[in-house]
Amino acid sequence: MDNIIFVILIVVTLLIVIFGIGIYYVMTRLYRQLRKNEANAIESIITAQERERATISREVHDNLGPMLSITQMQIGFLVEQTQASEQKELLVKMQRQVQEAIHQCRNIAHMISSEVNSAKSFQTVLREQIAFINEFGNIDIILSMPDNFPVIDPVKGTSLIRVFQELLVNTVRHAHATQVAIKIEKTSDYLFLSYQDNGKGFQMKLVTLGLGVQNITKRIEIIGGRQLWNELPSASGMNLQIMIPLQKINYENTNR
Repeated sequence: MDNIIFVILIVVTLLIVIFGIGIYYVMTRLYRQLRKNEANAIESIITAQERERATISREVHDNLGPMLSITQMQIGFLVEQTQASEQKELLVKMQRQVQEAIHQCRNIAHMISSEVNSAKSFQTVLREQIAFINEFGNIDIILSMPDNFPVIDPVKGTSLIRVFQELLVNTVRHAHATQVAIKIEKTSDYLFLSYQDNGKGFQMKLVTLGLGVQNITKRIEIIGGRQLWNELPSASGMNLQIMIPLQKINYENTNR
C-alpha cells in the first residue's frame, strides 16, 4: 500500500513538473511573440514617420519655397516702383525677412529629410544637424567623435540620427539648456554614445513619457542597443548613455 501511494506521489509530482514546464514554455513563446509583434508595430510606425518626413520636406521645398521666392520678387518690384522713403524702407525690410524665411525653409526641409545613405555617412549627417541647431538655436553643441569611425548601415544610421534629432529638439524646447555635449567612442566590439545637456533634466522613472522619448527608446531597442537614462550620481541636466554592439549596425555585417 505504501509503495502504491509513493508511486502515485511520484507520478503526480512529475505531472506537476511537466505541467509547469509546459506553462513556462507557452508563456515564453507568447512573450517572445508579443515582443516581436510590438517591434513590428514600432517599425511600421517609424516607417510611416519617415514617409511623412519625406512628404513634408517635399511640400516645404517644392511649394512653400517657390511661393516665398515669388513673394520676394514681387516685393522687389514694389521697392523699385516706390518713391516714398518710409514705404521703401519697410518693403526692403520685408524683403529681407522673406529671404530669411526662404533660407530657413531650405534648412528645415534638409533637416527633416536628412538620412544616412551611400553619399552621406552617419558622422557627416550628424555634423550637419548640429550645425543647423547651432545656427538657429541659442545653444552650444560640442561633438566628440573618433576619426576611425565604423561604416554604419544606412537604415541603422538614420535611426541613430533620428535619436539625436529628438534629443536635440527636446533640449531646445524643454530643458532651458545652454550647452549640449555629444560624445561617441568606439571599441573593437561596441559603439558608446553619450548625450548630456546642462538643462533642468528629468528622472525617467518619475515622468510621463512623451512620444519623443518613446521614439528614442524604441529606436535604440530596434537597432540592438542598450540605454541608461539619468543614472549617473553627479549628472546635471539630462543624460543618456547608449551602448550598441558594432555587429548590429556595421554595414558589412548587416549586408552579408
